Amino acid sequence: MVICNPPYGERMLEVKEAEQLYKILGEKLAPDKDSPAYIISPHEEFERFFGKKADKKRKLYNGMMKCNLYMYFK
Repeated sequence: MVICNPPYGERMLEVKEAEQLYKILGEKLAPDKDSPAYIISPHEEFERFFGKKADKKRKLYNGMMKCNLYMYFK
């Protein structure tokens, strides 16, 4: 199981660098029922950069920042 809160491009990295990181995560991770992944991001197009549509998505706040928890488990 992978649970991560990668940089958003706010305090750490620039937005373009964060988008590149999301792309790399999508290439390296192969989430499924045996190896699920849960990723927090405020980026509205996270799924596009990650390369996979989340199985489930929940809105939440990380501090005062509106984010989504992208759940990959199928």
